[in-house]
Amino acid sequence: MERRQSVSLRYSSPLLNVSDAEKADQMEELFNPHLPGGGRPDIQLCIFPHLPEFLVIDSREDEPQVLLLNTDDVFDEEFYRTVEAEFSETLRSSSDFLFSHFMNLPISVEESVRDIAMTFILDRLGVQVEKEDEIPSVVVYVVSGGALTSHAQKILDGLKELIHTSFRGPELDRWGETIADLVERETVIMRKVNEQQMADALKSDSPDYFTLWESRN
Repeated sequence: MERRQSVSLRYSSPLLNVSDAEKADQMEELFNPHLPGGGRPDIQLCIFPHLPEFLVIDSREDEPQVLLLNTDDVFDEEFYRTVEAEFSETLRSSSDFLFSHFMNLPISVEESVRDIAMTFILDRLGVQVEKEDEIPSVVVYVVSGGALTSHAQKILDGLKELIHTSFRGPELDRWGETIADLVERETVIMRKVNEQQMADALKSDSPDYFTLWESRN
């Protein structure tokens, strides 16, 4: 079976992590991205790390579309086979300085998985990724981190602002409710995860205390 070609994020805008915005004015600037040429991105993705759903604002046409996609519908069995094949290739890509190669594997794997994931998302949106000149500009918002606690309303307002050009009236209100639900669910799950990590750390069960070469036995 031919492996699907992945697209590198070098063709897209960087990921914008909402948790990096510490002040309200930074939050407003975060949700108003402009490309180097002054234009707007073709596609904006809003990812909630602990939820299966993610938001897509597709502005490639005259009338932008807003979609709510599910990871199960995008990352199918072919996705996992592609990731596994890429990892196998990366693992065997260097025969010199193996320890150094192994220690750098997490970064290489993260980059590979990110590129492959973007390829499958764009494919789901009908983009022909094998044609580099047709790859749209993409901005990815990662909605998570402490900003959800300190600037939850700003985040909600910023996300709603992203779709206000696409809808009016009841449809805009419906999408506003959907976004509010996503933000609330992500906040609740993230709070539980943080509490569990803190509890594990206090019990010295946290894996963060161990490096690649330390044994837990």
